Parts: sequence; C-alpha cells; structure tokens
Amino acid sequence: MNEGNDDITVLYVDDEPDLLELLVIGLERESDRMTVLTETSAADGLDRFRDADVDCVLSDYAMPDGTGVEFLRSVREIDPDVPFVMFAETGDERVASEAISAGVTDYVIEEAIGGQHELLARKIATYVDRRRAERRAQRTNERLRELAGVANDALWMFSGDWEELLFINEAHERLFGQPIEELHTAPDSFLDRVHPDDVDRVRQAMERASAGDSQSVEYRVRKSDSVVVWLESQCVPIRDDEGTIRRLTGFTRDITDRKRHEQELANRNEQLDGFASTVAHDLRNPINIADGHLALAREEFDNEHLGASARAVARMEELLEDLLSLARTGDEIGDTRPVDLAEVVRAAKDNVAMAEATLAIEDTTTIECDPTRLKEAAENLLRNAIEHNETSVEVTVGTLSDEGFFFEDDGVGIPVTEREAVFENGYSTIEKGTGFGLSIVDQIVTAHGWDVAATASDADGARFEVTGAAVDQ
Repeated sequence: MNEGNDDITVLYVDDEPDLLELLVIGLERESDRMTVLTETSAADGLDRFRDADVDCVLSDYAMPDGTGVEFLRSVREIDPDVPFVMFAETGDERVASEAISAGVTDYVIEEAIGGQHELLARKIATYVDRRRAERRAQRTNERLRELAGVANDALWMFSGDWEELLFINEAHERLFGQPIEELHTAPDSFLDRVHPDDVDRVRQAMERASAGDSQSVEYRVRKSDSVVVWLESQCVPIRDDEGTIRRLTGFTRDITDRKRHEQELANRNEQLDGFASTVAHDLRNPINIADGHLALAREEFDNEHLGASARAVARMEELLEDLLSLARTGDEIGDTRPVDLAEVVRAAKDNVAMAEATLAIEDTTTIECDPTRLKEAAENLLRNAIEHNETSVEVTVGTLSDEGFFFEDDGVGIPVTEREAVFENGYSTIEKGTGFGLSIVDQIVTAHGWDVAATASDADGARFEVTGAAVDQ
C-alpha cells in the first residue's frame, strides 16, 4: 500500500481487453492519483496482486478461469482489508449476496461505461483513503499503547461520570496493588485502596472534574496491610463541540519520596527553629549584660577601648539577628497575595535606620508574594545601601520593563568581580557588615521562584534587579 504518498495503484481484472483499455483510460483521466494495472484472468490477477503494491482491486464477476467471488476469496486470504470493488455486468441478487459474504467492499453494476468512470474513481479514492487513515490510526494507537506500557505513571481515561473505564495502562496495578480487571468491572473500585482519611477529598476532586474543572489531588493508598504510598493524580475534562463533558483523562504518579523529603525538611526546620530560639535566649542574656555594664562603665570612664567594646557588642547583636532570620525563615514562604510594591517598601523603610539616606519610589506595581518576607528583603536591600556607603545615598525603587523590580543607589557600587559573591553567606565588602543581608535577600527571592542579580546603576552605584516576579503595572 502506497501510504507514503497520495498515489493510488489499482489492479483491474477483466477478460475483455477492450473494456480493460477503456476503463484504464477513463480512471486515469478522472484522477491523476491513479495508476491502473490490468490482467485478463483471475490467476494472473492473483499473481500480480502478490507481486505489486496494490491499493485497490477492481474485478469483473464472470471470467473463464473462475468467478470474481472466487478471486475475491483468494485476495482476502492474502490481505483481509484491501478495498475490493466488484464491477459486474448484472445485478443478480445471488451474486451480490455471495460477494458480500466473501467480504467485498462495494458492488457496482456495469452500465454505460463512460458515465461510470467518475463514480468508480470517487469510490476507489474514498475506500483507499479510508483504509490508509485507519492504518495510520492503528499504528498511532499501537505506539501510544507501547509508550503507555512502559510508562512509570498510570495513564487513564474515564467517561465523564466515572462510570466507565475507557483506558488504563499497566502501571495502575503497580501503584494501587489492584488488578486492572477489577477496575474494568467497577470503575470506582480504586477508591477502596485510598486511605480512609483521604477518600472524601478524592471524591470531591472527582466531582469537580465531572463538573468541568481540571484537578490535582494528593492522597495515600494502601497497597497492602504494611505498605502505604503517596500518589498524585491530575485530571483534565474533555468536552465535545456542544460543551458536554465526554471524557476525563489524566495520570497518577508515585510521590512517596517527595512527601518523605517534605516531612524530613519540616522536621529539620522545626528542630532548627527550636535550636535558634534556644541559642538566641542563651546569647542575648550575656550580650545584654555586657552591653549594660559597658554603658555604666562609659558613664564613669572616657576610654576608647570601651567604645570599641560597645561597637563589638552591637555587632554581635546584629549578627545574632541575621543568623536568627536565616535559621527561622529558611527557603520557604507563607501564603501569598497581591501587594503594592511601594506599600511594602515604605513599611520596610520604617524598620531601617535611614540616617541621612533618602528613598525615592520611581513607580510601583502589584506583586503576588508573601508580604512579610518581601518586606524583609526590602529592609536588607535598604540596609545594604546605607551600610556600604560612607556618605548619604539616595535609594531608588522601580519596576522593570518585563516582570520584576529593582533597588538601586547612587553610592560607590559593587565591583564586577564581586557581584555574584555578595549573595553568599558571610560575604561582606566592609568590615562592619555581617555578610548575611544579601544572602537573606537571595533566599527570599529564590523561595518565591524569582531571580536576583547585582549590577550597576546609571550613577555607577549598586543596583539589584529581581526578575520573574508576576507584576501588574
């Protein structure tokens, strides 16, 4: 079969040479897609069919060495699906019935031959194109089933009301510990394997999917008395032209390792928070005592060493605050909501000792974020500009042309060779810096799924650009 192109090869078998010639001329004139091969006997026609790449067979009924039906049966033994059109001189019902029983594709009665060329050409093209489309679809289905068979995820398709299972691959049995035959018999029987505490949530997701909403749900499954796994299922409703939900398609995957990692991370963060609180309590007392005694001593004595000690105690307090911020917030964010960038920056300014520094908000936008953590990042960016410049600076905040915003100042700037290193823990370009401020900024930005980069402002000061933030200008 010539499936790689649009051409059609027809084998026409008839014992009348004149009819052969007329029909060949007529078909090839009607369609430039068609090439017609001819034979004058069923035996020769069968040999040609075996040797040639034939898309359709056109045959007379009455021939010297056998009938067209006998020829049809022989062809069907070789290829059960090739289009076969019987072109008979008579409309004998017995012949037609016999041909239909043998698997004829169509039965056309000879009339005025010249008037039937168009009809035959149209029928042949229709049958050949249909067979080619069916074969392509069959190959596609076979390939999809092969892919589904080796997939780690369970791929499935249900009717819109979940009452009929239309397709599922073998991965279901591995994920649920349930034979697929059970699911074909009772399509919702997979719920029997879902953890009792999660069944209602899964049912609600199924109902929402049937109502037309795509769903993603995580739940536990008891594969056996001793084995419980976490699964995630995602479902997309498929509608027909009228908007009716006809099918529900989706996949289910094992997320046990991810859930275990999340739990380990939560436990670690909880332990770290407890440790940070303990350390903070144990360190703040001696720091406060030292600070208090230093203050009393400086009231009685004017000594430069006492001033240096007081500055060291103040630096210890700064380091403690930054370390606590790193330990407690980590790389997670809380609930997000749309907030005004300018509003967050002004709130941050109220928590920063600005000294002689000034703040200019060039323009603003609405950002989807954790407001508390964005304010924390803004505070550290403001402190960074103030602490890294000996003279007063102006800090400017604005939005980027694409999604994002920037903080910049007109100070001394950051050398090109140090612009990546400034986000590392403990790295500072000044002696009095803790080296944690920009590291905290980087954590907060990363936790939101954004990116931050250090560059230079137009005034050669420091500029920090945060990109990837969803904004509404």
